[in-house]
Amino acid sequence: MLGYNFTGKVLKFLVYLLIVATTAFLLVPIVFTILGSFSAYWGQSMFSRGLTLEWYEYVFYYYGHTIGITLLITLTTVVVNVLIGSMMAYKVAMSPNKNSRWMKLLEEILTLPAAIPGVAIGLALAQSYSGLRRSGVLILIGHIVFTFPLMFRAVTGALRAKDFKSIDECASVLGAGPLRRFFLVIFPAIRVSILSGAINVFMMSLGEFNITFFLYTPYLMTLPVGMYESYASLRIEVGSAFTTLFLAFAIPLTYCMNRLNKSKTK
Repeated sequence: MLGYNFTGKVLKFLVYLLIVATTAFLLVPIVFTILGSFSAYWGQSMFSRGLTLEWYEYVFYYYGHTIGITLLITLTTVVVNVLIGSMMAYKVAMSPNKNSRWMKLLEEILTLPAAIPGVAIGLALAQSYSGLRRSGVLILIGHIVFTFPLMFRAVTGALRAKDFKSIDECASVLGAGPLRRFFLVIFPAIRVSILSGAINVFMMSLGEFNITFFLYTPYLMTLPVGMYESYASLRIEVGSAFTTLFLAFAIPLTYCMNRLNKSKTK
């Protein structure tokens, strides 16, 4: 019995050690990146030439517009997918033929973008609708298409977890139309699942790079693409400053979204 307790303590210690080591492995590069953004020159030593805010001024001057563009594209993607994704999931889940072969095929088609590399989607959109590239609409379309399965799957799973079809039929008998049934009966009942799907869409769209890389222009780019260009400038300090700004932008927004999700689940 004593040996069993000793073995359990050793295993518990090893698990905690693994957690600490993994956390440190992930956080150390981020800490170095943040510190490097204040370095005047990152050579053999990080602060051999002192501290500076020059790189932040550079990033704001050349890439400041990407913050507003990123926020606009991300929030629009979330709103569109909340409406289209949840309503499409509602139609599929409430369909009288939901178990038919054709309906299952439709589900597979709707979730197909999740299995296609973002590079392929971006390249296909750029080649097919090159005339829309300069307007920035293609970037928005690419984000919507790529993140649609996240919302669709979240809502479909919620609708199939309980007998919402009976509730929907009762509302129909009482005279409610399809839109009224969805927004006044079904939507409030699955709002937690919709909000969770919206958070996943938000985070995926915020950091999406592969699709945007084939669709951006010098005047219409998102934060991840601007970050790539800053690193491509061969100045690690500029890239570090851009990465720090991206983290300062993304982490509070993600935290607020998660807090909102937790408050809705209570």
